[in-house]
Amino acid sequence: MKRVLVAALALALTAPVAHAAGLKTVKVTQAVASFSFLPADYAEEAGYFKAEGLNVEQIATRGGGPDMAALVSGNVDFNFGVGVYEINALIAKRKLVNVFNMEDRSTIGVVLSKAAAARTGVSPNAPLVKRAAALKGLTIGMTRPGSLTDKQIRQLMRIGGLKPNQVKIVAIGGPLSLIAALERHEIDGYAISIPYDRYSVQKGLAVQWLDNPAGQDPAINPFLMSSLITTPREVKTKPRLVRAMVAALQHAVHDIITRSPAEIAKVIAPKYGKVDPQTLLVAIKAAKEVMNPTGRVTLKMAENTVRFDGRGVSAEALYKTFDPQFLAK
Repeated sequence: MKRVLVAALALALTAPVAHAAGLKTVKVTQAVASFSFLPADYAEEAGYFKAEGLNVEQIATRGGGPDMAALVSGNVDFNFGVGVYEINALIAKRKLVNVFNMEDRSTIGVVLSKAAAARTGVSPNAPLVKRAAALKGLTIGMTRPGSLTDKQIRQLMRIGGLKPNQVKIVAIGGPLSLIAALERHEIDGYAISIPYDRYSVQKGLAVQWLDNPAGQDPAINPFLMSSLITTPREVKTKPRLVRAMVAALQHAVHDIITRSPAEIAKVIAPKYGKVDPQTLLVAIKAAKEVMNPTGRVTLKMAENTVRFDGRGVSAEALYKTFDPQFLAK
């Protein structure tokens, strides 16, 4: 595994002590319920949020865009957000602050049904450019227009040299809707985060066409994936709250990196009851590869994310949204 600094982080993190007072309710949006936000799920189920005195309400918006918009509008306290949605705020000249990066590699995978993969005549182990070009003429599902899943399909089309009209991209909704559409043969494949790409593969319905947690697309490795995002006002007026959120998430990331898949599965199983145990273990192994032990954003991550997004925002502007003051020393 490429991860470093785990030992240093372990020393920096002390065991959480439960607060006697009542819990403070904190509202946080996220695009979907998936492993893109696994540290938050783990922190909730392991009791790390409660240990910091927090009752965290995770609100899934069935696709990226509205999740960040809710933070910008002041309707929630935080967002478990992705770099491309931070770019939306930059374009709108709205100021946001990234206080902790949980995952520094994309969690989005692309799967094709076995029938569609066979029709392409291309192996799932072929070079990426060939797999990307093989999407020509297929119907691929994603969550919603402008989402990370949408942009991932378009990224593959660029790699494969395909024109916009050569792949039919359809908005289906959340992960379970995408899986159902594949099972009904309404789409040839879909893009979604782990564990739901692995789900269809483990069930024998699909083959893995792109595995970003494994780093198969070097153009977006590293990548500004999931972070804890808030506003300058929250940073200024509620620094203790921000620090508590970061502390809980750091504990979670540390556990996910250092503990076995079986140990992690025991903690998060209540959140993923519809995912069978074997798929959950496979997905956790993939998720361990995307964890960021430092919590820091790098300029390279910002550069790759801006290039992937393609809307002309500078990497420096995205990088400068990161504020490291709340990380464990």
